[in-house]
Amino acid sequence: MLDRLVLFVIGIVVAVCAGYAFVHAIRQRADAFQAASKLTKNAWLGITGAAALFLLVIPIFGVISQPSVYGVIMSFQGLRSELTLFWLAGTVAMLVYMVDVRPAVVAASRGGNGW
Repeated sequence: MLDRLVLFVIGIVVAVCAGYAFVHAIRQRADAFQAASKLTKNAWLGITGAAALFLLVIPIFGVISQPSVYGVIMSFQGLRSELTLFWLAGTVAMLVYMVDVRPAVVAASRGGNGW
């Protein structure tokens, strides 16, 4: 039971971070992505949007199909579901955006390296 709870917490955290990454990409200027030498804004909107879809929206439909506490816990367990490949791809996309792209875009929009 503890392993399911840990995977549930990880799934929720990853899903919220993917939603944040998508909203952050929406709010940034398009030229900031080019100034940071990253993919275009539209490309990152597609990548983070797909990640948010796989990590946030698809588990919600799993909750609808199993409306119980057990259904909620099982829906957000990415590594134990039949959609593990999509969960991993969405997680990697979110991590790349949060660790690499987001800091570079924020620094480019501020007009420097922040020092």
